[in-house]
Amino acid sequence: MKTGIIATIVTFFSFFATCCSADGHISTTTSPLTCVSPIDLLTARVDALEEHSKKTCIGSTSSADWVDFKGQGASVAIDTAHCGFAATDKVLYFTSIRGDSHHWTAQGVAGIYEQTYNSFTVYVYSTQGIHDSLYYATHFNWEIQYIAMIDDSMSGP
Repeated sequence: MKTGIIATIVTFFSFFATCCSADGHISTTTSPLTCVSPIDLLTARVDALEEHSKKTCIGSTSSADWVDFKGQGASVAIDTAHCGFAATDKVLYFTSIRGDSHHWTAQGVAGIYEQTYNSFTVYVYSTQGIHDSLYYATHFNWEIQYIAMIDDSMSGP
């Protein structure tokens, strides 16, 4: 597989080396096209990915993070300060659950409560026994996985 990828990259670079004239243009019968260096293309793509990564953050809780919620379920407070979002950012959170077993019984996983730019809370209960929710969450290693991202349409200056 690596040989094929390397061959493709070499071919790509060779194409640009041979097709571009000294003034950086490709001559065609219809119009001159600007020749873009492969390095410039790769640099632009890396820059775009870095910019996007500043707006997106992922994480996961531990099954040890769950606490009892009034005997009616379990809750987990999730600290997202490591994401580096600013207080003026409108942060969107998306959650899912993983575990060793019974996480299919969890209700409330997508509910985001007490949301700020650097934290939020999720409350769940198990349909197998609302009073046993904390037991299920800790015993079956439930973890909340999340994606946090800045909503550019709502962010501050």
